[in-house]
Amino acid sequence: MIERFEVLAEGLNHPEGLAWNPVDGHVYAGGEGGEFYRVSMDGTVELLGATGGSMLGIAVDGNGRVYACDDGNGEIARLDPAAGTIETFARGVGGVDLDEPNVAAFGPDGSLYVTCSGDDRPEIVRIRDGVTERWCDELVEYPNGMAVLPDGDAMLVIESHAQRIARVPIRADGSAGGATTFAELPDTDADGLALDADGHVWATLYRPDGLVRFDPSGAEVLRIDDHLATTLDAPTNLAFAGADLALAVVANVGDRFLAAADLGVRGLALHYPLIGPELA
Repeated sequence: MIERFEVLAEGLNHPEGLAWNPVDGHVYAGGEGGEFYRVSMDGTVELLGATGGSMLGIAVDGNGRVYACDDGNGEIARLDPAAGTIETFARGVGGVDLDEPNVAAFGPDGSLYVTCSGDDRPEIVRIRDGVTERWCDELVEYPNGMAVLPDGDAMLVIESHAQRIARVPIRADGSAGGATTFAELPDTDADGLALDADGHVWATLYRPDGLVRFDPSGAEVLRIDDHLATTLDAPTNLAFAGADLALAVVANVGDRFLAAADLGVRGLALHYPLIGPELA
């Protein structure tokens, strides 16, 4: 199935994070110089601005604004594509730097969850109503890719150094429940997560290069292996794109391109809450 992938867009500065923006019909990606890129479905790349930091994970709200984990500046940066502005959306607890902010994902209530992968303070924070709080400190082995489940009652998180995907409940009061193992990923350095419309879970493998698909029980049902990096190059995140979410787009941080393929499955729409113009 690796042969289905083709280059969608080139010339990006080692993109790690990406997300589909259903408001304007583009893929957004970041670069290691803090770049915000907008990519059309025909592969046209626009550089919309840069912070000078280093962008990792990307999320989008219901107004089409784009949120990036800016590891270089220890914060979440927000781009308004319509206005052409970039601002600091949030920092860490008490205003300190976020410790390697890695992936961001919205819940249905407008909470923005962020995995922080740093050695000093590995955690998941929640940003809500302008306040950043430490939400979960149980996953200490490099919390990484993350996806909030459709009902908003749990999230899946890649714990890269533990070589597993963890499931963390989101309780009715908004607090984190105890983590359990959803799936094992032995002998890998896994990075990103995506959900498809069949209820399956996709993980990107930074090493050995490839993708893995799990059924709703956590059993592996497909592995797309590219361990020689002939097509992908250190794939970090996957987003389903297009009006029908039928195109799987993969960021390749080891190079300067996005790859794309029709994998025969549609993606599951993410949570796109409406966030006011003020800081959430």
